[in-house]
Amino acid sequence: MKPAPVKYLAADSLEQAVDVLASFGDEAKLIAGGQSLVPMLNMRLAQPEVLVDISRLAELRDAVQGPVSVLYGATTTHGRIEDGAVPDVGGGLLAAVASGIGYRAVRNRGTLAGSLAHADASAEWPVVLAALGATIHVRSVRGTRELPAAGFLRGFFTSALESDEVIVAVEVPVLGPDVTWGYLKFARKDGEFAESLAVAVLRWVDGQIANSELWLGAASGIPLAVVLPEDVIHGTGEVVARTDLVNAVSGLVGAARTAEDRYRLNLHVTTLSRALRQAVQRRSAHDVAV
Repeated sequence: MKPAPVKYLAADSLEQAVDVLASFGDEAKLIAGGQSLVPMLNMRLAQPEVLVDISRLAELRDAVQGPVSVLYGATTTHGRIEDGAVPDVGGGLLAAVASGIGYRAVRNRGTLAGSLAHADASAEWPVVLAALGATIHVRSVRGTRELPAAGFLRGFFTSALESDEVIVAVEVPVLGPDVTWGYLKFARKDGEFAESLAVAVLRWVDGQIANSELWLGAASGIPLAVVLPEDVIHGTGEVVARTDLVNAVSGLVGAARTAEDRYRLNLHVTTLSRALRQAVQRRSAHDVAV
């Protein structure tokens, strides 16, 4: 399969890229890694008038370490995150996530912002960045905006990004020593999109859970925040009843009326339970090390 005829522009600057987006609107598409867009072009699912290549813009590849956060340039590749070529705010979380995306050839080209802009809730970065409280920096000829990663996806392949905007960076808070994480992705084969993925981020005070961020991906058109009652996830968090997780998840994904529904519900509950257990176990390992 080959794409329909399309004009190609290798942008010399970010200003040129946003000018073209403003001129062409929905008829222009940005391309950097192209790991999602190129297959869509080949299958004629996308037929833009012009492709604007931003992969050569050095300003979008930088990762800037700040005192409380890291600003990752839009074209930071999964491979660079996996290899530790940029700071990992999560103490290994981002590298663990990146290493499970597609195959190495995909990770060498695929980018952080490209995954977000594609807006697939089965992808890793939308749910992980939501759990981490990340902020997405976007730009257009109209100016700049900062959008929370939580809520960035609005539905299936739909995001808060306007047609004339480009993601320039993703700002992610650094997890402090009082925070632990757990992450689990379930896919039938390595390299495939998730059937379920879960992230657990726990903040501890005096050996007790003070705050929890529990998120599910691939369960809906958007990442889902799972909220447990305070009397369910408290103390050391070592025991969370499965029935409590079932109640919380079913409230988000709907009642399990069919065998397929029950399978999906149990899959998401299991994924979340294991991610939560990882986060708790990391705290135990930290206490032993100390």
